[in-house]
Amino acid sequence: MLPNGAKLIPPISSRNRTKTLLSLFRFTKTLASIHQLNAQILVNGLHRSLLFGPMIFGAYIQLGSLHVASKAFNHIAFENLNSWNTILASHSKNKCFHDVLQLFKRMLKEGNLVDSFNLVFAVKACFGLSLFQGAKLFHSLAIKLRLEGDPYVAPALMNVYTELGSLEEAHKVFEEVPQKNSVIWGVMIKGYLNFSEEFGVFELFSRMRRSGFELDPFVVEGLIQACGNVYAGKEGKTFHGLCIKKNFIDSNFFLQTSLVDMYMKCGFLDFALKLFEEISYRDVVVWSAIIAGFARNGRALESISIFRQMLADLVTPNSVTFASIVLACSSLGSLKQGRSVHGYMIRNGVELDVKNYTSFIDMYAKCGCIVTAYRFFCQIPEKNVFSWSTMINGFGMHGLCTEALNLFYEMRSVNQLPNSVTFVSVLSACSHSGRIEEGWSHFKSMSRDYGITPVEEHYACMVDLLGRAGKIDEALSFINNMPTEPGASAWGALLGACRIHRRAELAEEVAKKLLPLESDQSGVYVMLSNIYADIGMWEMVKKTRLKMCEKGLHKIVGFTSIEVEEKLYLFSSKDRFAYKNTQIESLWNSLQERMRELGYVPDLRFVLHDVDDEVKQEVLCGHSEKLAIVFGLLNSGEVCGDCHTASKFISLITRRKIIMRDVKRFHHVQDGVCSCGDYW
Repeated sequence: MLPNGAKLIPPISSRNRTKTLLSLFRFTKTLASIHQLNAQILVNGLHRSLLFGPMIFGAYIQLGSLHVASKAFNHIAFENLNSWNTILASHSKNKCFHDVLQLFKRMLKEGNLVDSFNLVFAVKACFGLSLFQGAKLFHSLAIKLRLEGDPYVAPALMNVYTELGSLEEAHKVFEEVPQKNSVIWGVMIKGYLNFSEEFGVFELFSRMRRSGFELDPFVVEGLIQACGNVYAGKEGKTFHGLCIKKNFIDSNFFLQTSLVDMYMKCGFLDFALKLFEEISYRDVVVWSAIIAGFARNGRALESISIFRQMLADLVTPNSVTFASIVLACSSLGSLKQGRSVHGYMIRNGVELDVKNYTSFIDMYAKCGCIVTAYRFFCQIPEKNVFSWSTMINGFGMHGLCTEALNLFYEMRSVNQLPNSVTFVSVLSACSHSGRIEEGWSHFKSMSRDYGITPVEEHYACMVDLLGRAGKIDEALSFINNMPTEPGASAWGALLGACRIHRRAELAEEVAKKLLPLESDQSGVYVMLSNIYADIGMWEMVKKTRLKMCEKGLHKIVGFTSIEVEEKLYLFSSKDRFAYKNTQIESLWNSLQERMRELGYVPDLRFVLHDVDDEVKQEVLCGHSEKLAIVFGLLNSGEVCGDCHTASKFISLITRRKIIMRDVKRFHHVQDGVCSCGDYW
């Protein structure tokens, strides 16, 4: 029965039959009713007519029954352009890309007209199936039909080329479009962004201005993303101002998200947060952008706080969110927080992909649980180059160079090619363990065997490897013979080596090279001052610190964190007075007495102030590492050299294993022995 009691008529031979059946189409609101009407059309032999065939086919399409619509389409005696475009559009919408190509091939075979509408569906099908050569064939067809510059066909071709790896082909299509609209400009910008060709984006912007094109939100969004990727905060602010002037922002959520992400990448975190708080509707993408921004910029606590707020607002995290929050936990060294995130994912049935697995490997390694990290690594069903590299780096930072190198060899045995990041991990592992021969071997191998050109990070690892081993002159020669201009990382590694081996004169020369590269950073002055203090050149210490003050730079206060009963506690050297006459000072004094009985002598070289030895010993007692260790002993059931020594004695006295993490690596201290072998 049809709606409103309308009954389907039996097969009759009447001049009113066509009119009656046509009138019933307006009642076909459900699949059941269209099935009944289709049955009557079949009974009356009208299913192949030029009138009823397309109508019954269209009715099934409107109700979303693609399978039955396809059967009805096959019964049409003469398919017109409209019916072909309709069936192609429906299959494309339902991602039936194989069917799209088969239908398009049939359409051509039957001699039907190709227009810009149906050609776009064929091109999109090639994208859906990753058929680059198929796209090339349809591109040739577009050229033959003079549709290459069509405003619908051109962006489809450009998009499939950029997504399937040919920016050059996309650019050729772009240049053939005579009248470039917003979509054409926007797709080309997106293509450049996909290939990390941000300066190509800015060149397009210059062309747009010269051509008199008026910017719109779609194009500005791509320009803002490019600014974020190259940390062009000033230019990004300019585009933001333009958006405000043209009233683009309020109605464009994607533009708001791009602005937040750009400000985060450029280091304007508070500005990004203010903009984020002004967004009325916040989806998982913008939440993830703000969480990732704080995590990447060293403000992990705020990242975790915003993640909790996101959960309170009932927004479901995605894989990007999880990767970012795990990064925040890694930065803090907060094992409890990291486990909490892991537990959340298990409770909510979140399936781990390789990116999440890799994030957890990094987190557990940086939180001191290298065994757990390796267990995660072994669980990855399909490992990629980043998961291998992360695990190698984890072993390296824990001083397990043999394990790191063995894993690298295993990686090669399963035919996984290393990349540039892999070799940074390998060279870093060699550096932490003083494995000079292996380091040289792998450094030479990366270009000889894998075609990977060394970059700044690889050179810095080699300088660090040579410098730590005391081969300072060899390290300097290595820098001087670099094929590119040495950067801050390489000179910084050499300056660190000068500190270890007390090479003050060379340190002065290195600092001259390094200061122009890091003119807004206090680290060079602090390191140089520490080198002078180490060898008792107190006048030079004063001069160096005075220069630092004149430039408005301040030393960043170092801190040590420790997690006790699910809470994270931070200690700095400034806290030593706050803990006088407390249990912490009492326990430390007791430990110190027993340490001295075992032969511990405070290393006063690590007190960088011109004071007498008694005061120096008091200063050493207040170093944040010692405060944190004692606090942990009381509440649990870059490591200073003296703290490193003290921790070995403490582990011996208390029979406890102490795991410490400095800026670059971990130290596992047990029974008076450190895993680094005192090579750090």
